[in-house]
Amino acid sequence: MPFVIYSERNEQESAKQFAYRILRRNILLLDMVPGEPISEKEIAKKLELSRTPVREALLELCRERLVEIYPQRGTRVALMDSRLVDQGRFLRETVELALLELACRSVSKDLIEQMEENLKEQEEAAQREDIIEFFLKDNDFHRLLFTACGKESVFDAIGIFLPHFMRERMLRLNMFDTKELLVDHYQILEAIKRADCRTAKRHLSEHLDHVMCDQQLLLEGYPEYFIKEEPAQSM
Repeated sequence: MPFVIYSERNEQESAKQFAYRILRRNILLLDMVPGEPISEKEIAKKLELSRTPVREALLELCRERLVEIYPQRGTRVALMDSRLVDQGRFLRETVELALLELACRSVSKDLIEQMEENLKEQEEAAQREDIIEFFLKDNDFHRLLFTACGKESVFDAIGIFLPHFMRERMLRLNMFDTKELLVDHYQILEAIKRADCRTAKRHLSEHLDHVMCDQQLLLEGYPEYFIKEEPAQSM
């Protein structure tokens, strides 16, 4: 798949930060698919950088387990690890359920307006069949909850698992109808507007569980993208 330069280098960015940002976005949005070989030389040429900042960016992505580097053998986009996805889902659900308690207790008009605007943008992206834009707006929807409750740093702190969760969600959007996810979001927002925390939590759990419920379908549809789990050994 094509390597996409989504935006030019910012004045404040170092060469390494620019390479990291563009590479990470390509990996998360599946422009660079799991298992795909990465040529340090070609990436540097496309970004108009020397190979050193690209190498440093790849090392950073390796630490995040989004890239695998094999000395003398090459570099590739890391395969998806369903165990990391499960841990990411568990962490996100645990934290967001607690956030809903805060949001429903002191829901603000500003939060409601922002979430409603976000859902309109999600719907427009779905109608255009712009899956990437839909995915980004979907992620923004959840981030709004953290920001509104003054927990934006928490959103950043759980980022160790989120990239793996996000890649599988992106793969799922390529495979399933976005309308289902839109309905989930509308149901969550309506419950927040009513300050009905119990219902909001139920819809959020159902929304996040969709990823795990469909994981077997993803494994069957894209077996080459996932780490093959070793069968349990009998005693």
